[in-house]
Amino acid sequence: MATLHVRDLSDEALAELKMRAARNRQSLQAYARTLLEEEAATPTTEDVIARIRDQVTARLSAGEVAADIDSRPERM
Repeated sequence: MATLHVRDLSDEALAELKMRAARNRQSLQAYARTLLEEEAATPTTEDVIARIRDQVTARLSAGEVAADIDSRPERM
């Protein structure tokens, strides 16, 4: 396992993290590790978009979409 050192964390942020860790009955180290592991496991927006694009089976041009919208009857 790797070791991570965090420098220049504000006193306010450190105090808040310590309080949150205590509320969760965790050490600061365990709490921070959990946060980092959850962040690493969460896909980025770019990854989600790429997965959606990979699943799309229909490809329409902007012109085709506009023509479809124009062909619909008016809503009242």
